[in-house]
Amino acid sequence: MRQLARRLGYDLCRTLVYGPEMGELMQEVRDAISRNEADAVITPSLEHFDGEIPDPLVQVADVITVSPENTYARWRTKPF
Repeated sequence: MRQLARRLGYDLCRTLVYGPEMGELMQEVRDAISRNEADAVITPSLEHFDGEIPDPLVQVADVITVSPENTYARWRTKPF
């Protein structure tokens, strides 16, 4: 994650670790994004989000997966 962040020009400021006891995980992640004024969330894989990127997350930050490497951008362009 650190190497990918560096290669993409991000400063990895914090690593979040949540356990199964976490109640409102998505709200906690969104709050962390807001507190840190983050532009992106880098995650090892989609499996960390049960196989798909949650819409509430991609509404506030780009989500980048390490394996496979992919970016889910919050700003989508309109088709021509």
